[in-house]
Amino acid sequence: MRGIDESGAGRSIGAAERILRALSAEFPRLHDRQSFLDSDALRAGYEKDEGVALADNERQAAARTLTRMISDGTVSELLWPAGHSDKVQLPEQGMIAVSVNLGSLREERLAWEVDRQGPEPSQERIISEIVDRSRVWIEQNMDGGKLPLLLVNASIIHGSNAFDILISAQYRNPYNLLRYTREVVQVVAHIAGTHTMLVAQSYGFPDFTAGR
Repeated sequence: MRGIDESGAGRSIGAAERILRALSAEFPRLHDRQSFLDSDALRAGYEKDEGVALADNERQAAARTLTRMISDGTVSELLWPAGHSDKVQLPEQGMIAVSVNLGSLREERLAWEVDRQGPEPSQERIISEIVDRSRVWIEQNMDGGKLPLLLVNASIIHGSNAFDILISAQYRNPYNLLRYTREVVQVVAHIAGTHTMLVAQSYGFPDFTAGR
């Protein structure tokens, strides 16, 4: 029977849950609204045979549910430059592993505790400074009038003895990534070292071409 939860409880799957399961099953493909409504996983959620499209009423119902989920924040809809686009041309991905001198950071924090003037010394502040410096560097280092690099993510990492912060970026020329690392990341206070890595193959965000 359509819409039955196979976990054993025999519950009907709600419209929102069907959307969420289909989005999960479509990894690593990233969708806009229309491509998702045409996706194999959503058709499977309605128990359609391979190649059989949703009926008009099913498609309309799924579209309404998706719109409602976007409106209430359950599903995020975002704008992101497509790296493989001719107008963007940032098809490559890299990562910068950053190690922090926790000893010097701790010393600065102890000094800050005396009067608490200025921003609190922390790894969060280090990332904020990297992001601020990145905006200026990107603006000043356009590559043939195009963005030289695009930050994708900056994360504080726990549980690693090798690094404390991991930065992801899109780029076209590896020289730009290396220059960015040297001129932006390495000059921030308390950075003990960096290790730049080039991504050979990526699945999921920000590769919007996967599965298309």
